[in-house]
Amino acid sequence: MKTTERATEADLLLIRAMLVLPYLIKVLDADLKRIETSSLRTRSALLHQLERLREEARHEMREVRYHLRLRTIKIVSQQRLEDRLSADYICRGHHDRMVLMWSRIKSDVDELVAASLDVRLPLPIRDRLPL
Repeated sequence: MKTTERATEADLLLIRAMLVLPYLIKVLDADLKRIETSSLRTRSALLHQLERLREEARHEMREVRYHLRLRTIKIVSQQRLEDRLSADYICRGHHDRMVLMWSRIKSDVDELVAASLDVRLPLPIRDRLPL
């Protein structure tokens, strides 16, 4: 009898990364096109940084895909709905589903870009106030 094993926290992080990274690349591609057609004086520097970030994201996707394979995890389908992304996956024989809200995906993409470009995002005002 084949045993099934549920996804660990590390497995779930890999699955989530595999779902979010393609959207990061789409956002970067769209921004690159906008900047290419702009008349910004810093255009070449911005293009260079975003192209570097896009290549890093592609490399990260290859790494995540490799680790998913090592852990016997396969994303079998994705459904793009109006307010969320739903993905069915198999983790070592166990079938399950991950659902991510688009607002969370956008937030994750923003955080990845900020971290990669070493940008500190402003905290909400209540987090800046001493208590």
